[in-house]
Amino acid sequence: MTYTKKQLPKYCQHKPTGRAFVRIDGKMFYLGKYGSEASRREYDRIIAEFIANGRQPLHKAGEVLIEQLIIQFLDYVVNERSYSVTAESRLRRVLRSLNDLYGKQPVSSFNAMSLKTMRRQFLESGLSRETINAYVFVLKQVFHWGSDEREIVPPEVVAAIRTVPALKPGKTTAVEYAEIQPVDDAIVEKTLPYLSQEKQDMVRLQRLICGRPQDVLNMRVCDIDRSGEIWKYTPVTHKTKSRGKIRILPIGPRAQKILLPYLDKYKNVADQFIFQQNNVCKAGQSYAVAIESACKKAGVPKWTPNQLRHAGGTEVRDKFGLDYCQAILGHSNASTSEIYAKVSFEKAAEVAKKIG
Repeated sequence: MTYTKKQLPKYCQHKPTGRAFVRIDGKMFYLGKYGSEASRREYDRIIAEFIANGRQPLHKAGEVLIEQLIIQFLDYVVNERSYSVTAESRLRRVLRSLNDLYGKQPVSSFNAMSLKTMRRQFLESGLSRETINAYVFVLKQVFHWGSDEREIVPPEVVAAIRTVPALKPGKTTAVEYAEIQPVDDAIVEKTLPYLSQEKQDMVRLQRLICGRPQDVLNMRVCDIDRSGEIWKYTPVTHKTKSRGKIRILPIGPRAQKILLPYLDKYKNVADQFIFQQNNVCKAGQSYAVAIESACKKAGVPKWTPNQLRHAGGTEVRDKFGLDYCQAILGHSNASTSEIYAKVSFEKAAEVAKKIG
């Protein structure tokens, strides 16, 4: 479409989603919530770029678009399984926002101001400072991957967005993240009758091994070494895998008792997930939703799967001390364990033998 000097693409509303958009040369550019100040600013930015580009389409034919980068990165995540359930869920949320705002733009057009625009929208949506910083880190990671692994993102783009600093405490209006508190075992026990048997087993197992939700969701038959008195569970993926760390969780007698029926059931299928699922990310959401629903039915305060790990960490710290807490939680330094109010697997196994 050819525009006259007085014509400009209109600011429009996408009624099914409530988002604003502008259509240029047949392509839709989503701007954010319709009527919001942020969407108006984004509209002004795109129109300014459109005018500066001689009222021509905002990308050249054949140039890689950001939506294509997103698709390639998601394919990589699925194939490599390099993200935990929680991390993958967060990644998809961030990439949806990136696609809505810049999906039709070429990767070469993304810069520090683009990243700051996304950060401002995260801030206006009420996210915590820690969450915003995590989202910005994810975005930097995606573009770095596109440059380093696929060579479809110009190095100058990566260099430019690297200059965007993290939000600092006290220097922003973003809310501060509240530390996750451990859930009381009595509350958990009151909740369990309102969960399916499989979900009950997942809750009890996660509490005993002091694991993250994804440690239970990703558990496969082949990941468990049953050769010793204390079994060794090596997750196929975990939070710190991308940093080259190996995580081994000890499985004590009580946790073994929970797992045995599942291991017997799937003994001939080594790569079978112990707790069946079609999609790891959706399974994680289902796990949390089931617990939330059970809390309502039981009439107890809402708690989340992550609080089970904190409850386990707190018990270990109180009974065995900080070093053992580090060992069982897999933390690299004591300061991280202190959040829960690399020693050795032997110490972790000792804890598992007594309480796991």
